[in-house]
Amino acid sequence: MTLSEYIAKNLSVPFAFGSHDCITFTVGWIEIATCKKYLPELTWTTEKKALAELKKRGGIENIFDGHFQRVEPNYAVDGDIAIVDGTASVFSGVHCVSTGTNGLAFKDRTLATAAWRIPCQK
Repeated sequence: MTLSEYIAKNLSVPFAFGSHDCITFTVGWIEIATCKKYLPELTWTTEKKALAELKKRGGIENIFDGHFQRVEPNYAVDGDIAIVDGTASVFSGVHCVSTGTNGLAFKDRTLATAAWRIPCQK
């Protein structure tokens, strides 16, 4: 599945902790792009549980630092991952894509404050 197909498939999926939140969306893409399972141990069903799990692991950035190489956001390519407004996102063209209330949210890629290169992209 290409990044475009992944985005199209998830375009109107509503937000749900543990099944379609910023982490599950981003990790879903990583697993498709790399053909490897990442972070299967991260599971939650509520905002409270999600925040507690992320805090226990040092936050989203710390989790991604443990698995991927950080890159300057200006040098990120399509399919790399980012943090935008505290939310895990995927670079796609001029946007960073993540989950929103009623579907995917697209934010300007220049708002990314951190980025990681995803290895073995198709």
